Amino acid sequence: MYRTLTLAAVVVLSVMSCSDEESTRAAEPAPPSPVIPAPPPEFWSAPADTAPQHATVAQATRQIDVCSLIPRDTLDDLGEVRNVTVGLDSCRATLGSEAPGEGSVFTWHATLLPELTPGRGISKQVGDVSVRLVPDRDDGPPRSCGATARFLSGAAFYLGLTTPGQDPCAVADGLLPGMIDRWRQSPPQGTSPDTVPTVLLGADPCAVRSKLAGTADTDQRRLTQCLFRYRDDTVTVSYEYRVPAHVAANSTQEQIGDRTVHRWASLYDSSIPILTAVVGPELPPDTTIFGARVPIVEVSAATYDVARDVMTQVLTLFPR
Repeated sequence: MYRTLTLAAVVVLSVMSCSDEESTRAAEPAPPSPVIPAPPPEFWSAPADTAPQHATVAQATRQIDVCSLIPRDTLDDLGEVRNVTVGLDSCRATLGSEAPGEGSVFTWHATLLPELTPGRGISKQVGDVSVRLVPDRDDGPPRSCGATARFLSGAAFYLGLTTPGQDPCAVADGLLPGMIDRWRQSPPQGTSPDTVPTVLLGADPCAVRSKLAGTADTDQRRLTQCLFRYRDDTVTVSYEYRVPAHVAANSTQEQIGDRTVHRWASLYDSSIPILTAVVGPELPPDTTIFGARVPIVEVSAATYDVARDVMTQVLTLFPR
């Protein structure tokens, strides 16, 4: 199955590379084309044992429209929907009263996880999916609850919720079977009307490795970051939505070709250079929590030359 998806991905990428690039980005871009075909439901029940298999699971996960796991009609059954906001791999809904502490808040995101180990809360199986429900406290009625569902492939999602007047773990337990069923159908990005199309949606942060000679895997597997070895250095490529004012804060501005890049130092180690670049327009107002966001790419490495080399190639993935 993994071999079939990998070969199909080569065909899709070849077709994409031959198409004409749009002269400008539309203000309201269409949902991105998938990098690999949507897998069949049984794909998520196949353990990934090799690095290529893990990469295929990660990309198939990126292509799932996370907001569609709890569609609007399901949210409506839970209460009056006040707003739905998005992250690159997450969705957040507020329901009911707008008074502080009285409304319900649901947050869910996609991820990759190793096997769930015994711990706090309730562990159970929903078919072959491992589930854990963890209340915020062991004594007394819970105020919030966290639920994790992991497929045998290593793909997973997390649901956190606060539901005043209701047991949040009971609410989560009722939502999980439907979320698992929808996940197995691999709903593509753009399925939910709340999902905001951007150049980063569904994009693989490891795609730049195909433009660099001599990269090597690490044992770190993430959805919106890629860690790899290159030129005897460990490189991290990150995709995210960021507050516009934070992009240039405490940085110096550089140019790579005709693109503006911001250089700054890691807060944890000032010797590590970090390069950041905006690669798309600001997301529409009120679609992201706590203010505006822009899609950015970021590259860090132990040496500036390596970071700049990688960023130069990353920017070619997002032409103007």
